Amino acid sequence: MSEPRLDNHLKQQRKAAGLSQNALAARVGVSRQAILAIEAGRNVPSTSLGLKLAITLGCSVEDIFRLTPDPAIRARLAPAPVGRESNSRVALGNVGGRWVAHRLPAHGITGADGIVESAGDGEAVVRTLSDGTGLAHHVLVAGCAPLLGALASRVNRRFADARVTWLPMGNRSAMRLLAEGLVHVAGLHLAAADGAKSTVAAARRALPGRRLLLVNLTRWQQGLVVPPGNPLGLAAGADLLRPGLRLARREEGSGAQELSSRLLQGEGGGDGPLAAGHREVARLVHLRTADAGIAIESAALAEGLDFVPLAEESFDLVVPADIAAGPPVSRLMETLDDQAFRSEVEHLPGYDGSRSGHVTTVEAA
Repeated sequence: MSEPRLDNHLKQQRKAAGLSQNALAARVGVSRQAILAIEAGRNVPSTSLGLKLAITLGCSVEDIFRLTPDPAIRARLAPAPVGRESNSRVALGNVGGRWVAHRLPAHGITGADGIVESAGDGEAVVRTLSDGTGLAHHVLVAGCAPLLGALASRVNRRFADARVTWLPMGNRSAMRLLAEGLVHVAGLHLAAADGAKSTVAAARRALPGRRLLLVNLTRWQQGLVVPPGNPLGLAAGADLLRPGLRLARREEGSGAQELSSRLLQGEGGGDGPLAAGHREVARLVHLRTADAGIAIESAALAEGLDFVPLAEESFDLVVPADIAAGPPVSRLMETLDDQAFRSEVEHLPGYDGSRSGHVTTVEAA
């Protein structure tokens, strides 16, 4: 944050006490012009005069004079997803002692913490829309699981000293942001035959030399999202090689893309539109813009589509151990292990919350 400024409320306190400038000046032993200059912000009173003013007005010094942070801060600007490069609304958080800004979608579903006033070379000057104390309690979580939205909402309702913003993106992008100190927590899921070993290895590769915690969010099925009745009879990953198939694709490094590559042994698959997440894959299939796509079961169910399971996965949150113990990140972990959250997950189709909150320690490589 920038240096704080001194806001004074002398005029309001004087009027509340029913005193004129002359009357107040007489009682504290200064001229009317001195009171006028203080009220206008041209003069800052001495400590003794500040105390006299507070005693005379029957209030505290803090009721008259307050240090207020300047609303403009300098922040690292995270790389913007495609299509958001010019968006000025940002989410803010303090990661490792530095402010970080992430551009938000233009549609405004997520409330902004600030507005970019100028940007260049990975830095931005941001006009904040809330006070610095609240921003210091902000946790930035990157990952593709829609369940992170429900988790964020529960943390935000439950705690006064923590607030979570979910930044939707695939595995590779989320882990890159975590490694570069641009988020506090990143989500990771891999459809690998050796399960947890691949997740541990991927976390170590992304953050070598750091002790990490893998905290389970959920387990889910990932597979083929197809129209009701599965009109093309798609039943396995090899069916994605059918000529003319319009497959909703995901970005390189996403869990869906990695599963597709593993199933097809790098041979590619059908051509089709690029989707930004699980829900968008399902939406494209629902609109018949794509014939099929790889996404999680809950996304298919949300759009009334059929689902062909291909792999069971664990979605884990990667948390650097050095920030996990104290607020606000600890509040996120508390919520994952909370019975109320588990109960909510049980009533969300397509998710398994039986191991939510389970922690695996990954020692520094």
